[in-house]
Amino acid sequence: MKLLRVMFAVALGVSGCSDDAPGSAERDVGLDQSGAMDGANQDGRIDTSPDVTGRTDTADSGQDTGHEDSGVTFVDASDLNSNDVRDLGERIPTCGVESELLVSNASVPDGFCAYYWATGLGSPRGLTIAPNGDVLVVNRNSGQVLATFDQDGDGVSGDEERAVIASASGLNHGIAVDDGYLYASSSTTVYRWAYSGERSDLGASSVVISGIPGGGHSTRTLVFDDEGNLYVSVGSASNVDSDSSRSRIRRFSLDTIPEGGISFGDGEVFADGMRNEVGLTFDGRGRLWGVENGFDNANRDDLGGDVHQDNPAEELNLIDSPGRFYGYPYCWTEYQLEQGLGRGTQWAHESFMNDGTHSDAWCRNPENVVRPALAMQGHSAPLGLSFYNGNSFPAAYQGDIFIAFHGSWNRDEPTGYKVVHVPMVNGLPAGQVNDFLEYGGNAGLGDWPHRPVDVAVAPNGQLLISSDASGVIIAIGHE
Repeated sequence: MKLLRVMFAVALGVSGCSDDAPGSAERDVGLDQSGAMDGANQDGRIDTSPDVTGRTDTADSGQDTGHEDSGVTFVDASDLNSNDVRDLGERIPTCGVESELLVSNASVPDGFCAYYWATGLGSPRGLTIAPNGDVLVVNRNSGQVLATFDQDGDGVSGDEERAVIASASGLNHGIAVDDGYLYASSSTTVYRWAYSGERSDLGASSVVISGIPGGGHSTRTLVFDDEGNLYVSVGSASNVDSDSSRSRIRRFSLDTIPEGGISFGDGEVFADGMRNEVGLTFDGRGRLWGVENGFDNANRDDLGGDVHQDNPAEELNLIDSPGRFYGYPYCWTEYQLEQGLGRGTQWAHESFMNDGTHSDAWCRNPENVVRPALAMQGHSAPLGLSFYNGNSFPAAYQGDIFIAFHGSWNRDEPTGYKVVHVPMVNGLPAGQVNDFLEYGGNAGLGDWPHRPVDVAVAPNGQLLISSDASGVIIAIGHE
């Protein structure tokens, strides 16, 4: 597919890139196998990863820690106005907004355009669309939930078209709206507020879930099924834990919530062995899907030693049966190995392969381990996903998945920092992963300030993407 490159001459003052947002936990913020912390933890320790400079990370993928590879400097929103569209010899779609709002150096498929829906948002992470159409987003920097909206009908959310509606200590990523309540999470607690579309402070919160283990990957993604059950994902405490007791998705019935909240340990283990399943969503059939961030520094002497550049694969998982095991920490998924058996093959982790149980054969037995629905480029750091159910994209996109790749840190050549399109056939991935929004300039990724975190479909059918590194929400429309 021919890509349309929208280029503006504007200096954005960005250096490097990374899997997680600067100061976020989605990158592999856990301990590596030597016990060194990948990123700062919630106690404010500084991330000394060579890819990131001048930033403080909260340990975890929730903040944003899927992983991270090379750091990105936060960009002031005032620097994000682009100008001087280059003459490409063809009409450039503008989505009906001023050219200054088009995203500099954005490459999107023909007929699409990318523009700034909102800027100056701090560190925007999780997104959700409210019943009234407002776009709600967690600002990790301030621990607040913002409502953004377009009151004057000009196609964007200006500085006067947003409101802080909720706040709580440590809010960093998770957000959901269900049955008259707004939900948001810190690394240890899920809170809620009575909510009916207000654009003002919702007042004091109440605790829904308490006692979530802190530290390590810090995001706690929230999603509801049609029956009102709440699902909460928690990532690993380190790069490779000794077991899977923390790396799980738990399901909670909220029919009765005691004072002080439901103890996290009382939740049903809906999925086990998921290292850092940051993105969660349901499809139109009511099936849960997630994207998983693999561990760092992969090594297998019998496979060539250091194989971490492209392995393990990041995973798109179909989680349609409760209580299944998905491999971590004993097994990992091949993306690209010179001595491998093909993309998607399960391999035993070197720390466990000789323990008498967790061999390659054990990992490849579907009775033991659920294989991913799709294996994706290692270290891309997928943090959010959404099924397209809007009405403004071409019909071929209906029911397909869009995934936000936050970007790598544990790879010599950076990867990620984009949004990809995964075509679906009969309810399963067709196998392709197509770039949808990516850097289209000539200077390299260091000139691209955006690190996608979450994706959502707006009421008008456009695709919305939060970027914590640049403090913006990007909209992609089609003409």
